[in-house]
Amino acid sequence: MNRALLAVVLLLAACSPDESADSSTSSSTTTLATTTTEATTTTLATTTTLATTTTTAETTTTSLLAGNWAEEPLITTDFGALGWWDGLEWVDAETEGALPVVGGEDYQVIRVGVLGLTTAGPQVTVCDPLELIGVELDDPDLLGSYPGPYGVAISAPWELQPHLFESATDTNGDYAGFARDFLASRGMNVPSPVITQLFRTDLEGDGVNEVVFVAEEVSPGYLLEVGDYSVALMRKVIEGEVQTAVLGDTVVLGEDQQFEGGHRVGAVGDLNGDGKMEIVMNGAFFEGFGVSVWEYVNDDLGLTLVLQTGCGS
Repeated sequence: MNRALLAVVLLLAACSPDESADSSTSSSTTTLATTTTEATTTTLATTTTLATTTTTAETTTTSLLAGNWAEEPLITTDFGALGWWDGLEWVDAETEGALPVVGGEDYQVIRVGVLGLTTAGPQVTVCDPLELIGVELDDPDLLGSYPGPYGVAISAPWELQPHLFESATDTNGDYAGFARDFLASRGMNVPSPVITQLFRTDLEGDGVNEVVFVAEEVSPGYLLEVGDYSVALMRKVIEGEVQTAVLGDTVVLGEDQQFEGGHRVGAVGDLNGDGKMEIVMNGAFFEGFGVSVWEYVNDDLGLTLVLQTGCGS
């Protein structure tokens, strides 16, 4: 396969979140340093009535790309490999200790607004001084950089985004209101939270939309100050009830603390070939940066943290 880079910039259509079905309640709080892998459930007190419209489930025909792909498709960043799906379960790269690649494999890159192709070499040590295992991508710039969305590369031939994923605008301030309610439940009074990301998606392809959004105001530099917040939430209608899942939660109520904010949605895509899409999250911490992958298992288990890696001091 020609290894010249093919980058396709997706122009994401803006739409009003009022037109989307919403979601919300399996909730979990995690930082990239945690090893907790399941979301817990919480119900937020809110009197907001949400639109219950749904999109029609899409019928897609997956076409496999020609190329040199790994037998077990490796998911990686340029500072460390996350892992892969072995057909039965997610495999953590650092726990396994050896990657399922020999070098020369092709990779699809996915991040918000970008799909692309690149290649990578064999397993090497990356992220000095942590000495993580990973691969060197021929074009790591496709992944993006902090503080913007940062994606992942996967050596897989299938369509990475088979279902709806598009940007939206908080025209009526509904999601600022949801963020305000969530922050109040955490003990912080923010009259008008700032929405920095808002996406409408259909992770399972079932015609019922999820909405993923980030609300954030943080001080510049490495230390957060009292009143800083960065929260990433997903809202979903389950059996007629709106539930909220927490993908990232940094709220500073007391003394200044080390920087552990900057949550971002990095990408949404199918990372194990099952036709359902996972959420790739970015998170900053003191002198470091990390990436995590969240899978929506089902309506009972909700979102589960399945893979993560980070590089820093």
